[in-house]
Amino acid sequence: MEDVTMVQLDGETPQKRRSVVQSVTRAFDVLNQLRDAAMPMSVQEIAQSCGLDRTVVHRLLRSLLQQSMVVEERGLFRLGPASILLADRYLDDLSVRRLALPYMVELQAKDIAGRPWTATLSIAVGDVSAVIERIWTPQTPLDLVLSAGDSFPVDTTATGRSMLAYYPPEQLVETIGVERSEALGPVLEGVRTANGIGMSKGEAVPGVEAIAAVILSRRQVPVASLSVSGVDLGDQMSPTSPLASRLRRAAGAIQQMIP
Repeated sequence: MEDVTMVQLDGETPQKRRSVVQSVTRAFDVLNQLRDAAMPMSVQEIAQSCGLDRTVVHRLLRSLLQQSMVVEERGLFRLGPASILLADRYLDDLSVRRLALPYMVELQAKDIAGRPWTATLSIAVGDVSAVIERIWTPQTPLDLVLSAGDSFPVDTTATGRSMLAYYPPEQLVETIGVERSEALGPVLEGVRTANGIGMSKGEAVPGVEAIAAVILSRRQVPVASLSVSGVDLGDQMSPTSPLASRLRRAAGAIQQMIP
């Protein structure tokens, strides 16, 4: 019999409660833990990190192994190949990625050519900003080239800040908490004043600067963010810089095409 827990979502009455399958939630807790881990993990380490009983984690891992969502090597577990297939299918279906790619190629050819910078497209996933596409130049150091799927705390990145600025207050607090919301308030107000331009100066990756423009839906909901990052962006780190203007125009053109 499925292990089902009843939860009440924010703003819902008891009559509108939705059931959540606890085993599925726990399986994703395990997958998320493995996603964030720097090294493969043992059953005990996963259980401690997730706050679950070791026996429960062992059963979950057996099920995930059967679906190739995890792999086991000498008693240690890491994400498996099936996770790539799911992620790739999601990216293939993501219209903003297809729409943004020509503008990213243009950024590479006209605005960051000859510079050690990277153009990235990111989306917000819970409390992180995740890279879904990137283009770099031959001058960009390889250790600064992000991979699709790389993620950072959403409030530390230029892309994340450009999107957070357009969250309703209650969603902002739900995403990053009251304390971080209050601390970031002036920064997000600056993003809105700059018509969607966010910046970071080493908060996400030490020594790396970034400037980003939010891509909004027709309902003014943040869909993604287009950015340029690198070492020493210099006078481009301004809402009125030529690069900021280029990013803002590209983001505006992309959002006009979003269904």
